[in-house]
Amino acid sequence: MLRKVLLLGAGVLMGFYAGLLFQTPSLGAQTPRHLQDFQISPLQRGEFLLLSKKPGEALKIFQELWQKEPLNAYAVRGIVRSYKVLNQMPRAETLFKEYRQRNPRSSAAAYGLGYLYYLDKKYDRSRNALEEAVGLDPQNALALNNLAAVLVELNKKEEAVARVKEAIAVNPDELMFYRNLHMIYAQTNAPDKFVEEYRTSLKESLPQARNYGLVLAEKLRQKSFREYSDGKVDVTINTIVDMLQVYREIDHKPGIVSGLFSLAILYEEQGKRDLALEKHREVLKINPQHIQSREMLRRLA
Repeated sequence: MLRKVLLLGAGVLMGFYAGLLFQTPSLGAQTPRHLQDFQISPLQRGEFLLLSKKPGEALKIFQELWQKEPLNAYAVRGIVRSYKVLNQMPRAETLFKEYRQRNPRSSAAAYGLGYLYYLDKKYDRSRNALEEAVGLDPQNALALNNLAAVLVELNKKEEAVARVKEAIAVNPDELMFYRNLHMIYAQTNAPDKFVEEYRTSLKESLPQARNYGLVLAEKLRQKSFREYSDGKVDVTINTIVDMLQVYREIDHKPGIVSGLFSLAILYEEQGKRDLALEKHREVLKINPQHIQSREMLRRLA
């Protein structure tokens, strides 16, 4: 009997985490054969190789991309990250310094120096390089965002907020900028400010509302993991309900499905069969091909 209870608990635990994690794509060490013919950008290919722990191959792709697109700060970011994994940051510094000697007005190269100094925790040097990058190109959103991160380390958080908001204004589609903003507000003991800005953007139908919502839901999801690990199932349910509300407000279908499925798992754990069935049915209304909900619906019905 005890073994059965333990197995059921393990199954519930796996189901709960699967429900919250399935919406986030994962990258393995090798591209699946059925995806090999799909066209992906050089930037995506480089990122994939970095995640696959192939920094040398990633570095080559990022360098080739930067050679073709000298203004591409994302290629520069990839170069720095590749050198970081290779433990060869001095080579990256030499690369950008030599490039700047030939191209003194390169905002991308100045950003590269600023980013690597930031990773090396040389914050004053990083700030100088990043401010120069922004001066050369006020539209360099990655430099603005990185400058905000540096200003946080220098305890200039109000200025950091202003800088990351400039980055968002330049590129409202970049999710990492919103994550940075949330982190800054959390460090200034004003996490509600992020929620207020989300509500305002939602009310005014601003394009930023979606990414504000995605980050807010992401933080709620992480909070639910901690609560569930602490055995606080009722509290976990309340947090997931809040997360689900955000996903519904921004009409994010994968998030809605993950929230509903997780609620179904937790309600089943509590013995609330009817509520579990209800949530599985809601999942299947949105995604009729959801295998886990179909199987659990058959088992519970």
